[in-house]
Amino acid sequence: MRRPLFAVSLFLVVLAALRLKTGWAEAVPEGCIRAETLDEGREVVIAGQVYQKDESNIYLKSVIYTESNAFGQSAADSQNQVPIQENIICGMEDAFRIPLGSTVVVKGQFSPYSHATNPGEFDAAVYYRTLEIGGKVKKASILAMGESWWPVRERLYQLKGRLKERLYRIFPSKEAAVMSALLLGDKSELDGDLKELYKRNGILHILSISSLHITIIGMSIYRLLRRTGMPVAACAMGGSVILLLYGCMTGFSISASRAIGMYLIKMMAEVSGRTYDMLTALGVMGALMVLGNPFYLQNSGFLLSFTSVLGIGVVYPALMPSMPLRAGEGKQRGRIWGKAGKALVQSLFASLSITLTTLPVQLWFYYEIPVYSVFLNLFVIPFLKPMMITGLLALLVPGLGVLGIMDYLILNGYEFLCSCFDILPFHTWNPGCPKIWQILVYYLILTGAVISKRMIQNTESGGKTFCASSGTKCGKKILGMFGGAAGLGLGVLLFAIRPPAKNSVTFLDVGQGDSIFVRTASGQNYLFDCGSSSRKNIGRYILIPYLKYNGIQTIDAVFLSHPDADHVNGAVELFAMGGDHHITICQLLLPDIEDRARQEQLGELLEAAAGADQKVPVAVGYLAAGDEWDSGSAVFTCLHPEKGFSAGDVNAYSECFLVSFSEKGSGAVGGEETQAAWTLLLT
Repeated sequence: MRRPLFAVSLFLVVLAALRLKTGWAEAVPEGCIRAETLDEGREVVIAGQVYQKDESNIYLKSVIYTESNAFGQSAADSQNQVPIQENIICGMEDAFRIPLGSTVVVKGQFSPYSHATNPGEFDAAVYYRTLEIGGKVKKASILAMGESWWPVRERLYQLKGRLKERLYRIFPSKEAAVMSALLLGDKSELDGDLKELYKRNGILHILSISSLHITIIGMSIYRLLRRTGMPVAACAMGGSVILLLYGCMTGFSISASRAIGMYLIKMMAEVSGRTYDMLTALGVMGALMVLGNPFYLQNSGFLLSFTSVLGIGVVYPALMPSMPLRAGEGKQRGRIWGKAGKALVQSLFASLSITLTTLPVQLWFYYEIPVYSVFLNLFVIPFLKPMMITGLLALLVPGLGVLGIMDYLILNGYEFLCSCFDILPFHTWNPGCPKIWQILVYYLILTGAVISKRMIQNTESGGKTFCASSGTKCGKKILGMFGGAAGLGLGVLLFAIRPPAKNSVTFLDVGQGDSIFVRTASGQNYLFDCGSSSRKNIGRYILIPYLKYNGIQTIDAVFLSHPDADHVNGAVELFAMGGDHHITICQLLLPDIEDRARQEQLGELLEAAAGADQKVPVAVGYLAAGDEWDSGSAVFTCLHPEKGFSAGDVNAYSECFLVSFSEKGSGAVGGEETQAAWTLLLT
């Protein structure tokens, strides 16, 4: 076995996955409680150690919950205290003034993170569980604070604050926020629209502390120290210490932890005189991280970080074609390509390898992929390293702030490129959330393609292949390449397989409000109201994720019963931002009320439809009692209001529909075709 340690690590990761699947990971130690058992809105008193903080929150570990007696009085004096299994976030003013490492007692209102209640909705409870956080104490106040703290961690936090202030002196605010995320791991002030633009185009990864940071900082320090003649162990120790301090300062994100851990393994190999193997290091770090926290396997950042490196270490060497040779050039491979051409081809196949390896993960968490991200990254990644180097120099060396001009130009170039790619046709492929079987079959196809290509490469390694002198061998090689590409293409298209359309009605959980989505067996999609008075931005956080989860990019009609916010504000959001997410609304249908009341009562909805962010204008129509249409598998009949209806209360305008569905299927006897019908009243 070539990589026994990698195989062992993979086995341990599988055990961690089984532990998670069977529920063992959720076992609570005796004497502890889970944070979710505390009542929402309950006033609590907790104690813990501050391990992380920002301007408005402190993060507590080793949390102790102080129970109250039947009269609501604290039982701290009677030592009636219970450990909480997870960490807790406490929101408060001037949180940055509390030293890291200090032990505090706080009081405030507890709020658990909620689970998703709609398909496609972000599951905050699962996400924060992967970070070992069980809830948040809002409006927290400090009751007591210990005297001991962590001097090194606190000094690093203060240094990070000063460096961030310097970035805002060098750059305009938008670019400063991006550089702060890129160099300091602080994403708190990123422009929301810019972040969404990067995400839509598949370059959001540039804002994470990753292997590139570690390579630039750690390896530069190591090589610099080596040039001074210092021993290998001392040089490795110097680079490792700096990187650990950098990790502490930037918050030890998942990708940073993985990259720093792999660097430390590389330094151990250097000191011991052993050969460093990237895949073995990756496997060791994966096993260590998931054994410590199995919930990482539910974290998109963890899975994308590790599958990206797998793509470079496993898929890229197999996909990267051999450079063509001229007869007589011997071992001088790739000369006719030139250095620039060779680098471009290498970048293209590296980007393609990462995309192919991370594809199921992206679809599982985000339900879509940017089609042109492979090509966009060809322009983005080459400038990332120079931008980081000049950014670090501008940040750390007095007088070199002028170097920020280069970073400013690069960032604006990124934004311009994203805007250009954003308007290209077929920009986003949205097949929806894949099934488990699709993911497994896809990875089997990808594994088979890699193994087949490796076998071909091993066969060819015994001799030289010249396209100019051996047409048969070259032809087989080209045929094999096209066969592998076709297999991978079929594997990708596997995710486009969807079950046959069925009549379905989904009542979305929007809190105090209404939102109903109807899908017909004949392929139509209808939205009946979408609004809430108790939840914010339901268009962005509930409706659009639901559409993406189901691979829906066209809504045939939006029916808005009356203009109250708890029925329409989510739909207004959809009109405003649907185009950015490549969602098209064909028609808006409103109640057919009297002419003089239309502009007064429905004017905002008409303006939203007229200003919809999509290429095709939204048609507007009005419905009255008796109007009926047949979609093929469902018949819709409007029951209210009467044509030209007038009322003092807008609630009286509300559209009311009777929907009659018909479904065909196979009978229980003899496979004969049967037809079932059911009705739905929408008010």
